[in-house]
Amino acid sequence: MELFLVVRIISLVMKALQEIENYGVNEIVSQLHLRDYINEVEEVGYTIIPPEMVASEEMRNLILNKIIEIAEHKTGNSIDIKSNTNHGNYKAIPQTDSQFVLYHLLFEDEIFEQWLKNEIILCLSSYFLNNQAQLSSMSSFIKWKGANYKDLMGLHADTQPSPNGKLPSEWIDACNSVFCLTEYTKDDGALAVVPESHKFARQPTLEDFKKNKIVPVEAPAGSLIFWHGNLWHGAFPKLTDGLRINLTTFMSHRRIKSQENIKEKITQEMLDRNPGKQFARMVGLNDSNGFDQNGPDLDGIINYGTEDQMKRFTFNAKDL
Repeated sequence: MELFLVVRIISLVMKALQEIENYGVNEIVSQLHLRDYINEVEEVGYTIIPPEMVASEEMRNLILNKIIEIAEHKTGNSIDIKSNTNHGNYKAIPQTDSQFVLYHLLFEDEIFEQWLKNEIILCLSSYFLNNQAQLSSMSSFIKWKGANYKDLMGLHADTQPSPNGKLPSEWIDACNSVFCLTEYTKDDGALAVVPESHKFARQPTLEDFKKNKIVPVEAPAGSLIFWHGNLWHGAFPKLTDGLRINLTTFMSHRRIKSQENIKEKITQEMLDRNPGKQFARMVGLNDSNGFDQNGPDLDGIINYGTEDQMKRFTFNAKDL
């Protein structure tokens, strides 16, 4: 009991410190009416933001049509959202018999730059990652009628485990979200989750799959499903004809290596279209790691660094 109390006190202290650090974010949380949704992520592991809070119908259609255009180019197929499709000429992995994934979407069209600046995405990611959120990958899962992930539903947690196999329990390394470009129902291949599994702080096993109740996350088109990086999730098979299409925005703390190679591909034109520090930070330009024989280039930190980063210097970085 004493050990439990110590762990509980440490957890409360860590949360209090995070609240202090996130003071500025908390103001935005209130302005966007996100407090209840944040509480739900903390307690259950995920939440559903309704379409009217996420983006306009015009924005959803623009993104959906652009993803279909990209998919047609990569597969060589003519794609109808009401019909099933196949991989065609597209060979990216991993694939299943009834799904493929489009990667690196940030660099496919300016519409995805705009999406990265979505105020709901930015606010939730900044809150949970303590103002240190960085884009890890932006992709689209296109699924049609078929077996998908077989019996196990692809159950996993997005957070990478530590060397001892555990996931962080006192802080968050990652969070993920799905912009539902089409309706999400169980029969249409909805996200599958184990509620409150983020509290286990480990990856699931086969026994976990057998013992725990897995539920569908159903949501109308235009919704945003946002979840804790430790949450066990996968997807139900699609039992209906037609396509289930999403836009997935995976965020990680900037100390975690990103999934996609983003930083080195950012152009000046992209920065000109997205002035200010926010976009630059989200694509990792304030990260000096990954340097060559010349050592770290501190220009990114000087130009775009957070207050927390600047405090780490015992010298004036601008003097270098």
